[in-house]
Amino acid sequence: MKIKVLMAIFAVALFLVMDAVSAADVSLNDNGIAVTVKGMGGFNLGYPVLQPGDLKPLQKKVSGKQADVTYAKDIKVHLEVVDGGKVNMKFSNASAVKNFRLDIGFGAQLADGGTWTIGKGQPQTFPVEKPAKPHLYQGNSGGFTLIDAAGHILSVTGFPDYAYQELTDLREWGNKAYAWKVTVPYNPGWEVHSIVVSEKPHGAAATAAPTTVKVQVDRFGQTTRKDFPGKVKDEADLKADVANEAAYWASYKPIPVDKWGGLPGSKEKLGLNSTGFFRVEKKNDRWLLINPDGNVTFHLGICVFSYNPGDEATYIKDRRDIYEWLPPLDGEFADAWHPDKWWHDQVFSFYSANVIRKYGKETTKDQQIARLIDRVRAVGFNAIGAFSGSSRAFVDKHIPRMSGVGFNPELPGIRGVADPFDEETRKKTEEIWAEKLPKQADDPLIIGFFFANEQGFEDIPRAVPQLPGKHAAKKKLVEMLQKKYPTIAEFNTAWNLQVADFAALADKGLPVSTKAAYADMQEYTELFLDTYFKFLTETFRKYDKNHLMVSNRWQPGTANNEALCRIAGKYMDVISINYYTWGVDKNFIERLYKWTGGKPQMWSEFYYTSGIESNVAAGGLDMKSQQARGEAYRQYVEQAAALGFVVGVEWFTLIDQAVTGRWFSKLNGERANSGLFNTCDRPYDTCLREMAKSHEVLYDVLLNGKKPFTLEDPRFAGGAGKTRKQVQAGSVPAGSIKIDGMADGWPGRPPERVTNDRLVEGKDGKGLEGSFKVAWDTDNLYLLINVTDPTPLNNTAQGDKLWNGDGVELFIGSEKLDQPGTLLFSDRQVLLAGRTDIKPGSTHIVNAAKQPEIRLINVPSVDGSGYTMEAAIPWAALDVKPVEGMDLIFDMAIDDAPQGGSRTRQIMWNGGEKNSSDRSYWGRLKLVR
Repeated sequence: MKIKVLMAIFAVALFLVMDAVSAADVSLNDNGIAVTVKGMGGFNLGYPVLQPGDLKPLQKKVSGKQADVTYAKDIKVHLEVVDGGKVNMKFSNASAVKNFRLDIGFGAQLADGGTWTIGKGQPQTFPVEKPAKPHLYQGNSGGFTLIDAAGHILSVTGFPDYAYQELTDLREWGNKAYAWKVTVPYNPGWEVHSIVVSEKPHGAAATAAPTTVKVQVDRFGQTTRKDFPGKVKDEADLKADVANEAAYWASYKPIPVDKWGGLPGSKEKLGLNSTGFFRVEKKNDRWLLINPDGNVTFHLGICVFSYNPGDEATYIKDRRDIYEWLPPLDGEFADAWHPDKWWHDQVFSFYSANVIRKYGKETTKDQQIARLIDRVRAVGFNAIGAFSGSSRAFVDKHIPRMSGVGFNPELPGIRGVADPFDEETRKKTEEIWAEKLPKQADDPLIIGFFFANEQGFEDIPRAVPQLPGKHAAKKKLVEMLQKKYPTIAEFNTAWNLQVADFAALADKGLPVSTKAAYADMQEYTELFLDTYFKFLTETFRKYDKNHLMVSNRWQPGTANNEALCRIAGKYMDVISINYYTWGVDKNFIERLYKWTGGKPQMWSEFYYTSGIESNVAAGGLDMKSQQARGEAYRQYVEQAAALGFVVGVEWFTLIDQAVTGRWFSKLNGERANSGLFNTCDRPYDTCLREMAKSHEVLYDVLLNGKKPFTLEDPRFAGGAGKTRKQVQAGSVPAGSIKIDGMADGWPGRPPERVTNDRLVEGKDGKGLEGSFKVAWDTDNLYLLINVTDPTPLNNTAQGDKLWNGDGVELFIGSEKLDQPGTLLFSDRQVLLAGRTDIKPGSTHIVNAAKQPEIRLINVPSVDGSGYTMEAAIPWAALDVKPVEGMDLIFDMAIDDAPQGGSRTRQIMWNGGEKNSSDRSYWGRLKLVR
């Protein structure tokens, strides 16, 4: 998981004619409105999301500075970019539209030292630490301006003061990023709506904007805005490091290993064979990675084992004035500039410059890589991970490494995934592999091959139906549908569409909005995946029969799919997952293992940060110190080894990312404390000392049953409900329950409790709990819950945002009750607002085609300590026909917001914080007499 910076959908309605402004560079592309602000970076802005229904584009046709976008219900928006950063939007067939939601996302590059201004308010700085409340602003106002630490400006103005704005700190959900959104009432009387994005600050932001750009980075590549342990003050500090480094690295005492980094003598002890290459074998019910000499090796790799260019290099074009020092392109520091001709004068490595300062300009990159290999081996690492390129030092130092080949180009809308049905794509890929793979096929130092990184396989069912007919994947879908449905009329009924014939499907965006459509896309997705992985396997094995196929480095959300795991497990040797997590969720990981047919895993990317004790920014998994960072590593690695099917892990990265962001993302790059070394080539001593402790005992954990290290931190507990609870819903005569907040007419069953120790979000569950009953008749599912809440009935949200205030969430599923993983089409998440003023928008069923009428009442407790909620949810809205004895999967959350704020806490009856996307931990509901 690279730190994920949210570049989300955005457009802003401008209802006033504006004076000429300093315009940003604005264009249109398939993802929406692209904006570039010199010195600040690029923002990929999306198309409007229409309400009600949360409608997103089904079809987009972009031609130069114009785009035509089609939504469900045949709503259309025509966009055109004109002078001054202005985009005109013309809606048609939009009588059903009530408002449109518009968003922009930005990451640490703007928040670190920057300010935000909304409406008529004063400029505000972004919080250094995660705030108690994730929402920095909620309210009705006009105008939004961002100013970064160097003084670059992005401003959006013109929407009315009654538009609703929200600015959110996403660290609440583990992402060091921020999101701004505005909800604008749609005015059908306006023929054209317009948007303007400028570099001119609005309101009070204008007085806060600096007149000169501030220096942000010193000559060593360190931030000027804070001090931290080990910050270099002058060149003498670096020379002192050189004088002391031999003694420092000699102080580490790693365990003896064989020449491949494995455990000596394990071949004989376990009766293993040597084949001359790395392989996996299941021995004594544990999967093991066996090295070429036949010994067990637990893979301890480091990603991006390189520099210039690595994640430590940074893009300096358009912002040279924020750096205290940049050298000429030639001379002593010439090798610190990017080696590629195109990038040479645009990308600089302060790490490389500091290496030159330490060892002289005659030192080579291979020599420094060799030093780094010796250093990490002293700590106990034994391999080179992904994204490390090549170096003569890898061979000279005889260190094993991972390699990779790709399958490109990607299909639009499906991140990193090529079209497996396209013959030209397959042909070109095979040509590339036929050239590359034979040269490496006999190299025993290569452990195996990755085929991609963090792909979006989960987007196949959504994206392929929206593709134009020129793509083979879309052609295959139409072909499948035509074979399945004898007539176009039957297809139209199943998909709730009106098309003349199957030929018309090719260039039409197809909404997947019915149960039949969902089932068809599940069937198609399995065909797509099988074709994809079969091609990878058969083509790879033509040219390399020796090395492990270590799959595609999935993110956990992608991996949480039974079909993907099953099909990849059929073809791959090892399943790789970029498993970023606080605590290891054994239930989740073991489920993936079973889904893949019991294939071994490699956790191919993770890291923890300590922003407060480093030059760069905190990441989503941030610790209070470098020592705590190392302790987090210990828990992760030892818990992995203890499972019995994880054969290795890879830490991301060797060297910290650049303080102004890694180079290939230009001005918007990730900038985290991910490294084992900082930009001045200084090791994070207390972190590495803890890591070394794990490496000393790892084989005892792996092979001898030693208990793995456990960090005493509640964030590292891992997992959701450890048992599956069941609650019964008693039947009642139709119409006997009145929705009045009273228990009259309810079955005399004892209530089920939701206790504050079931906190899944927030720091403290104190004072928050509930007790509930469920009942049913032929028309409705009934809920009666007494909520204890010190600040009750605070919820001003509407519709699909009701979770963001006081209230209750229900999770209900009627099909495949024992199937874990992502939600099925028939699963429902019901949002019920905790407020006394019940009006339209106070209830919501997520992703429902039409919102039903849900009767709801909330009655405050007389002592102000909480409230009683009673609701009647139509079975028809849940797509359930109730019968006595029926079992459903079911869960309940209680959301809590402080007075005047948004949600800061959540307790859950059975599951966890991922309930809205993962049904694995929902409990059970049984309908009884």
